[in-house]
Amino acid sequence: MKRGGSFLSKLFKTRPPAVTPLDSQALQDYILGFASQSADQAEYTSRHLGRFVRTLELTPQGLETERVLEMGAYLQITPALRKFRGYGEVRGCYLGPLGKTDVKVARSHSGEEFVCNIDLFNAERDVFPYPDGHFSAVVCAELLEHLGEDPMHMLSEVNRILRTNGHFILSTPNICSFRGVSAVLRGEHPGVFQQFMRGRAADLHEPRHAREYAPREIPRLLEAAGFETDVLETGPYAMEWPETEPGIPELLQKQGFSTDFGGETIHAVGRKTGPVTNRYPHWLYE
Repeated sequence: MKRGGSFLSKLFKTRPPAVTPLDSQALQDYILGFASQSADQAEYTSRHLGRFVRTLELTPQGLETERVLEMGAYLQITPALRKFRGYGEVRGCYLGPLGKTDVKVARSHSGEEFVCNIDLFNAERDVFPYPDGHFSAVVCAELLEHLGEDPMHMLSEVNRILRTNGHFILSTPNICSFRGVSAVLRGEHPGVFQQFMRGRAADLHEPRHAREYAPREIPRLLEAAGFETDVLETGPYAMEWPETEPGIPELLQKQGFSTDFGGETIHAVGRKTGPVTNRYPHWLYE
């Protein structure tokens, strides 16, 4: 695996490029250290290390007096929100019965232990169990695409619990990636995880992707929810670009299409500038 510290700046197109620098190698090692409990966990974390690192790079630096919420928290990057981003209170949430809070513990191979309260609720239906303006930042990585009923409910609640000028840090699969374009040209589905669940798997809290988004849809979604888009970019899941779709960027360029958003995952940072402006945007809701 390529793990150099400077290549990410070449892979991502950031608007604007003002991101607080982190020690990339130290961050990679720290994340991987918390993935040492099982071979499956280590393999998944390594395969998604690029998006983990970039999500943390795009998360604004916090203060000891500030709070951050990670939605859909698996404790993969959660400890780093405290150690590398400096938030005094790091909280997580996950799908489950409203009113219940689980206490989760993550342990690193270095011996470090991280304890986090994980609040349970349904992000598409429930009023989030936090006061207005409670958080300075909300991280939502690889969750949006699982919402099949009312994604704007989640965005509206995120707006409510964020302070003005607070940040919403988002990642979600890019259905228009070079991989997706290649799939369409082969007559295949461009989605990453569209399979129907069966048997016991159908009862898991990890349903298939309900809707995967295109990069240029994300600013429209954020604007409807009362956010200004400070960053919109795409990049790889791992720490290097995949080499499975040769010729696609060249083909798009030859036909006059942009190749700015060909990465596998979309990253965006929205800054809360006001209340929700459009609860049901017509392009997303019937």
